[in-house]
Amino acid sequence: MVVVLFLVSMVVGQLLGQPVLLGYVTTGSMQPTLDPGDGFVAIPAALAGPVDEGDVVTFRAEEIQGGGLTTHRVVDRTDRGYVTRGDNNPFTDQDGGEPPVTDAQIVAVVWQPGGRSSPSLASAFS
Repeated sequence: MVVVLFLVSMVVGQLLGQPVLLGYVTTGSMQPTLDPGDGFVAIPAALAGPVDEGDVVTFRAEEIQGGGLTTHRVVDRTDRGYVTRGDNNPFTDQDGGEPPVTDAQIVAVVWQPGGRSSPSLASAFS
């Protein structure tokens, strides 16, 4: 069932011009949810729908490791944007100097078959 849903998502993504991508984790910041080397399905933000607290998102960071793509969990939402944190990190990204993450910065919402990475996607694919 999971494979069929993934394949359907890929086809729908291609038809909408938003391909579903595969990603992998390079650091331990998301342990134990995602270990270094773990793969995940990156559902483009345009297909994933609204981001909820608890979702794991891939976003274009401004400050984390000099900028670039970062995959962390949304732990809160403010008027200025989302507050994010790696599950294994003791403080939020915003406590470390990253500005709140805006919808425009979110590239994808993470879905890991059998995982608990994003509640809204997990319910959509179960």
